[in-house]
Formats: sequence, C-alpha cells, structure tokens
Amino acid sequence: MRATEQLRQNLQLACHFYQQQKRHSKERVLRWVQGILLLFIVTLSQTSASIQIYLGQNLANLLGADLVLSQPRALTASQYAELASMAEQIVLTESLTTTLTHNNQWQRATLKAVAEDYPLQGELRSAAFPGGPDSAGSQGPAVGEIWLDSRLLAALGLQIGEQLRIGGQQLNVTRILLHEPDRLMEGHNVEMRALLHRQDLQQFAALDDIIQHRYLVGANAQQIAAIRQWQKTHLPAAQLHHKHGAHPLALFWQRTENFIGLASILLFFMAAIAMQQLSRAQLAQQQFFSAVCLSLGASKQRVLQISLLKWLFGLLLLLPPVLLLSALCHWLALQWLKAHVFAGQELTGSFATLIWQPDIALAAKAVFASAVIFFVFNLPLWLALWQCSVRELIQQQQRSISNAVLFGCALLVLGGVAAHYSDNGLLTAMLLGSMLISIVLLLVLSWLALSLGEKLSQPFSGLLPFALYMMKQRLLSKTTQILGIGLAAFLLLFTLMLLKDLGDNMAAHQRAHDGNLLVTQASAAQMADIQVWAAQHNITIRQHKPFIYAQLSHINGGLLSEVIQKPSDSLASFNRPVRLHWSADMPGNNRLVNGQWWHSTTDNWQQLSVEQEVMTDLGLQLGDKLGLMIAGHYIEFSITASHAYQSGAGAITFWLQMPPAALIHISAPHYSMASLELQPQQFSLLPKLWQQHPSLRMVSLQELTQRFDSSLAMATRLISGFAGLIMLLAGIVMLSSVHAVEAKEQKKNSIILSFGLSKRTCLQLNMIEWLVTGAIAACGAIVATWLAGLLIYQSQFSLTYQPDLSWLLGTLAVIITLVTALGMALSKHSLSGSVRQLLAE
Repeated sequence: MRATEQLRQNLQLACHFYQQQKRHSKERVLRWVQGILLLFIVTLSQTSASIQIYLGQNLANLLGADLVLSQPRALTASQYAELASMAEQIVLTESLTTTLTHNNQWQRATLKAVAEDYPLQGELRSAAFPGGPDSAGSQGPAVGEIWLDSRLLAALGLQIGEQLRIGGQQLNVTRILLHEPDRLMEGHNVEMRALLHRQDLQQFAALDDIIQHRYLVGANAQQIAAIRQWQKTHLPAAQLHHKHGAHPLALFWQRTENFIGLASILLFFMAAIAMQQLSRAQLAQQQFFSAVCLSLGASKQRVLQISLLKWLFGLLLLLPPVLLLSALCHWLALQWLKAHVFAGQELTGSFATLIWQPDIALAAKAVFASAVIFFVFNLPLWLALWQCSVRELIQQQQRSISNAVLFGCALLVLGGVAAHYSDNGLLTAMLLGSMLISIVLLLVLSWLALSLGEKLSQPFSGLLPFALYMMKQRLLSKTTQILGIGLAAFLLLFTLMLLKDLGDNMAAHQRAHDGNLLVTQASAAQMADIQVWAAQHNITIRQHKPFIYAQLSHINGGLLSEVIQKPSDSLASFNRPVRLHWSADMPGNNRLVNGQWWHSTTDNWQQLSVEQEVMTDLGLQLGDKLGLMIAGHYIEFSITASHAYQSGAGAITFWLQMPPAALIHISAPHYSMASLELQPQQFSLLPKLWQQHPSLRMVSLQELTQRFDSSLAMATRLISGFAGLIMLLAGIVMLSSVHAVEAKEQKKNSIILSFGLSKRTCLQLNMIEWLVTGAIAACGAIVATWLAGLLIYQSQFSLTYQPDLSWLLGTLAVIITLVTALGMALSKHSLSGSVRQLLAE
C-alpha cells in the first residue's frame, strides 16, 4: 500500500510539474521535435505495411497458378517429366521483349505466347473493340491471331481487324487484351503487351535463351514443398514463386523502406541537436524543482521517478494528435503512390488496390520504438539531475550537461537506427559517409569562419567586429544553428541542382562517346545485318562488344539465395541472367582495382573479373568461387580480379568479364552490345530493321534521357517532401538554440542599452549575426554539394564537376535572406531587454 500511495503522489507531482511547464516555449519546442519524429516513424511503418499487404493480395490474385517456375531456357524432356510427376497440371507460357512496327510507327512491347490450355487459374479478359465491354474467355488467341492492349493498339495506329506484320509473318488483330491472370510475374511495370499463340512465336526463330519460359503449376501444399526442394537441386538458377511465399517485389519495397530509414538518420541527428539545446535550457528549472523536492525529504530515486513520469505525461498527451496526423499522412502517401508508382495497375488488370487501413499493433510498436529513442535522448538530463543537491537552493552552481554524455546518447540512437535499417553495407557506408562529410565540413567551416573572423576583426571597431566577437563567445549555439540550416540546404541543393546537372552531363557524355542509339541485345546474325545496314546508310558504329548470358546460382558452393540474405540491387539483378563479356586485355573504359588481370595467352579460362561495386554489394573477395549457369550448363569460375568503370572509352561496360580462352569450352549463343550515331532523318530507317528482326533490342539516347528524367522527377518529389521535414526541423533547431541563450541575449541587449545606445543598434547586431550564420551555412551547403558532385563525377565518369555559377549565387542569396528573416522573427523576444530589467537582476 505504501508503494502504491507513493506512486500516486509521484503521479500527482509529475502531473502538477508538467502542467506548470507545458506552456513554456521550451516545452512547446520539445513537443514539436518529438512530434515530428514520431509522425515520421509511424507514417513510414504504416505505409510500408500497406504496401506489403497490397503485394500479398496481388500474390494471391495474380499469380495465375499455385506455383510458377520461370527461367530463360525451356525445360529438357526429363526435367519436364520430373516436374509433371510432382504436379497436378502444368501450363507453359513464353514471353519475349520485342519492338513492333506498323506504318513507320514502332513501339517496344512484351509478347506472350500461350496455347489452348491457358489460363490455368483465373480469368483471361478481353474486349472486342476499344471501350467495349470486357468478357472472360477460356482460351487465348487462335493460331494467326494476336491480341494487343489498348495502349499498344493506339501507339501503332492499328484497328481491330487489321493485320500486324512481325518478322515476315502476318497476324490478325482480333481483340483488345485487358487482363491476364498471371500478370504478377511481370512485376508492376506498365510495358505495353500483346498475346499470341505459341505456334506463331516459333515462326520468329528467336533464340531460346532470350525467351522467358514460365511453367504455371497447379499443386497442393505437399507438392509445392517437393517442387521447391527439386528446384534447389536441379534448377538452382530458376526463379520460383508460390502462393504461400513472398511477392516478387517484396524485397524491392523492403529496400525502399530501408533507404528512407537510413536517410532519416539526418532527421534524428537534427533532432538530437535540438534536444541537446533544449536539455541545456531546461536544466536550471529541472534542477531547481529537484532541489525543492530533496529539501522536503524526497530521495534522489523519487526525484528521478517524478521527472520520468513528467516526461511520460508529455509523450502520452502527444500521441492523440500525432496518431491522427499520421493517419492523414498515411492516406496521402497511399494516394501519391497510387497516382505515381502504381498508376499502371488498372492497365495491368490488377484488381487489388492500395487500401488505407491503419494497423493499431504496428502503430504501437512504432510509438514504443520512438519512446525508446526519446528516452535515450533524455538520459543526459536525468544524469545531470542525479548530481542535484539541496545546496542548489542556497548557492547557485553552474552545472552543465556533459558533452561526452550528449554525444554518446546521440551516437547510440543514430547507430541503432542505422543498424535497424541497414541491409547493405555499401549503401549504408555511402549514405552515412556523405552525411558525415557534410557535418564535419559544416563544423570546420563554422569554427574557422567565426574564429578567423573574430581574430582578424580585433584591430577594428564597429558593429561587425563586435557581432563576430559575440558569436565566437557562443560558438556552440551558433554551430548548432549552422548545422541545422546547412544540412537542410545541402539536401535541397543535392536534389534540385546536383541531380539535374548529373542528368544533363550523362546525356552529353553518352552522346560524345556512344552516339544516340544503343543496341542492348543483338544476336550474331542481327549484328551482321546491323553492320551491313550501317554501311549502306553511312552510319557510324561507335562501339561493338560481345557477350553471353550467364546467371549466378552459387557462391563458394552454396546457393545464392541461401548465401546472400540481405536484399540489394546487385542481388536483384543476379536473380536474372546478366551479361558476361570476354576480353584479353583490360577494356579502355575499365581500370583494375584489385587482383591481377589474366595474360592474353592464358590457358586458365575459369577466371573472372567482377565489378568492384558488385564485389562490395555481395560481400565477395578475391579467390571466391562463383557458379554460373550458362546455356543450361553449370560452370564454376574463380574471382581473380575486380575492375571499375572509368571515363574515356565509351559507356558500355560489364559486371563480369572472363578470358577469351573460355569460349572454346563454353557453347552458348553470342550476343552484342553496340552504339551508333544516327542523323535525325535516319531514325525513320529503324522500322525496317525492326521489321526484319523483332527481337532486336535498341534504345535511343532520347528515350534513355526521358527514363532518367522521369526517375529524377520522382526522386525529386520524394526527396523534396523529405526535405520539407528537414527544413521544419532546421527551423526548430534555430528556435531551440535561440531559446537556449535567450536569457543571455536579453542581458547583452540590456547592457548595450545601458551604454546609451539605441534598440536599433541591438537590432542591427542581431541582423549581422543572422546574416553571418546564413552565409556560413549556405557556403557550407554549397561546398558540400560541390564535393559530392566531384566524388560522383570522378567515380562514375572520371570527369570534373562544374556547377552552374548563377545557380550557386542565387541559392546563396535565397538561403541568407530566408535565414536572416526567420532568425530575426525568432529573436524578437530577446530584443525586449531593458536597463530596468538589468538593474532588477
């Protein structure tokens, strides 16, 4: 009973203390900091969960089978017989990426070939004319027919009933394709699509290893388990998806969430700055209250309990508005995703949609995680309170919170966030490294500018030397202001200026070295025809590099899926066949990073050079053994070197390279990548080339630029929204730093007034301080952006980054103006000091 009564009294005291403090400006700022972080964490977790639920629904509705086995080459007769013995039913579909042409119009599309047994599960829906009612069919197109989706029909200018010529074969366009029940295996791309009969696809004479063979399998749970085990042993390079497993895009969205989570370290860092300032400002009041409690006989443990309960009250009262706002932000995020990311779902026949459905249990977990973070941030304050004594009431002592403890707590939180969201060592190192460089740069620049400015202005008199002197005395608070402003400005500059310049320079660089047309896949016969076609029309071939397709299945004897668990871009790419190039000498656009390149006359053909970024991404080392599936055969290579891209000899490069001696031992179709330079009027010649070779893959520089620009636009919208939070926290960092020194500022202004100077002088001094603060922060952000651009250009292009000078000067002026205006508004209360107030103290 005594413990219960004591707890009740502690709750009453904590509630009373909180009620007294909650209207103070410092408490309001603290609630803003906690609220923003809490809102971000809850919204991110809820949005991620909604996406995964949506993917789970798509997996159940759009797989089109109980299990799907997919690989570039067809199963052998024995493999098919083994699979059939473990399944109830098997339906084969074949897909091929091609370029369709009609009346000088061309359009890239995916052709899918089916037979009379398709579909296995679900409904195949089509329409007889554009805008007509959809109908479910039990079979796909007959021999000699082709169904196009509505966008492909419009892009080629075709009408129902007309004929489409593909590779010398005439097909009748009979229906409009609306929905395929196995559409899930295409992911969420909105590539235009066509459906035809398998017999017609065989007439194209396309090589077997560029056709994606998908086996739709009907099976029960026991059969699925048996097939999965069989696939690991006999078809380790094949992709397998089943209704009880994960969506093909689940790892992609997990990586997206992890990337945003890692980027949020910047938010937590700025929150740590603001809370550190607020903790210092609150310390005197908290210690006075604690000293009063101790003088009345309370123990230190009870004092800390009261302080902890007060903090808990503040957190609990913050939850209702934050949860309501997070629900709204969650809904807005889903609307944005439906409009921009999943905009093609109605085109692909996806009946499942993103549903706004808040998860209470998940929200509770996010709130608990946030509470732990806030608890760690508050530890320095509670440790300082532990040193409090009754003497504080009699003799004022200047106690402060240990900088080492503050730094340690901030580092603990940031390390925890990085560990939770990190799924890729390279990505984590790049993100954290760039942030660390920016922070160190801003710290060094602010210290040098204020210290040197104060030192050099000592022989002079006037407002500027005095303002620099006062800023130097408050170096810590000014540095935090500069950090908050500089980091926000750096993020915006990096997005709006550097990425735009990167896109423009990429296009110019590729045009100079690779021309304006890139051949991404051409068979030996197709490449021979391209060379003849180019010679006939006086077209320059800039580059021509051969390759074969290979798929990574094993690393050091272990299955790729079991050895590498963490998702990454490299892992996602290696789940599909990648290009394997051969070269006796080091290519001109590569440089050796580690190991030793093979001699041109070497007989040891089972060697590989792996791109350095892939080595880091997958955790590979020299000497590791990579098992590759090439043309249906398993071949093991040893990593003897790693290479990296360098500018100067074209942009066509390869992740994997081997000695030419390997070609004697490997029987696989050869393909080529090439780059050409066409005149504007010569692009009209391409339809005839595609008509002759529908499977030939070519892409223009203009199309590549448009793809980059669309990706850049989406990234800019995402990062700009994230930068909005950063800017809000930057304002709060400024506000918290102003509150931290508000009393000293008022005293300084009162002293200035006591010397007979006017309030206008105080206003001018304050304006000078904010102008200098904004200038240092803006210069730091600009230099950090320039360094980031320099590193990116040097590593990717071996070029020197030259930013737009007018952009820089305009940005400098905007940042200084905004910072000065906001700083003056926030400092308004500190300018209210008077001589009478100084005498009263």
